[in-house]
Amino acid sequence: MTLVSAIVVTQRGGPLLDACLQALRTALSPLDAELMVVDNSIDGVAASGARVLLQGRNVGFAGGVVAGMAAAAGEWILLVNDDAELEPGAAVALLGAAGVAGVGAACGQVRFHARRDTINTAGLVVDRLGVGFDRLAGAPAVEGGPVEEVFGASACVALYRRAMLDAIGGFDASFFAFGEDADVAWRARTAGWSCVYVPASVAYHHGSATAGEASALKYFLVGRNRMRLLAKNATGGQLARWGWAMALYDLAYVAFVAATDRTLAPLRGRLTGLREWRTYRRAGAATRGPAPLAAPTGPLGAWRQRKAYRA
Repeated sequence: MTLVSAIVVTQRGGPLLDACLQALRTALSPLDAELMVVDNSIDGVAASGARVLLQGRNVGFAGGVVAGMAAAAGEWILLVNDDAELEPGAAVALLGAAGVAGVGAACGQVRFHARRDTINTAGLVVDRLGVGFDRLAGAPAVEGGPVEEVFGASACVALYRRAMLDAIGGFDASFFAFGEDADVAWRARTAGWSCVYVPASVAYHHGSATAGEASALKYFLVGRNRMRLLAKNATGGQLARWGWAMALYDLAYVAFVAATDRTLAPLRGRLTGLREWRTYRRAGAATRGPAPLAAPTGPLGAWRQRKAYRA
């Protein structure tokens, strides 16, 4: 069996994808690995040195991961955004730390491409309100440091054990984009798998190069998928205890974005997700259970991430 299957999902191709693949080929060179590009474009993209999986339509990031995994032969699945570039030793460092029994995923220190001294993500946090955000977003980048357990991996750059993904049902293609990695992380932690942060594994990320950082599309998808995430994963006890705080958080968030970015897309997304609540509640029943969620951060976690991305 191939050791690592690297999957890059793209819709646009071009210089960002070229730089991603060039760096990724170097990072994979010491390993028994295959490199696949899932092409969501209409006209096809150029992807030198990679196996291209044509979709013929835009199936989103989550759908692209599902398509890539269906064709992958690797024991480990390495996901890399098409606007991210790995340092040469990044993949080896992730694999070295993830090989411990019970570890289902590993993530590294992803830095902003334009601000290489600043962290974009160092893993995911999900709190008891179901708010997911990038760990250490906006913090100064630090070389090295200890490997430590985190809640989950941002799929911007993430290494997953294939056996873990198979056991929990893999990525949910219906999420299309945004929040699909938090859904995977939540189900994995519920099932007893851990995720490790490997600071020696470094990558650089342009960020939201496809959907746009504050676009109406991104706001809609994030809002809709937040409701899907809660419906699938939040236990009845969590909803009973924290439901009021979840509602207050969402009302405050919708009002803030309406005032600052002049869009009701977050509200439209949430209303769409609420209309689907029963469907996704049933879909998550088999994997739902207690998970080690963080203490509520309220708007603070979302504000810190927003500030980091817009600096």
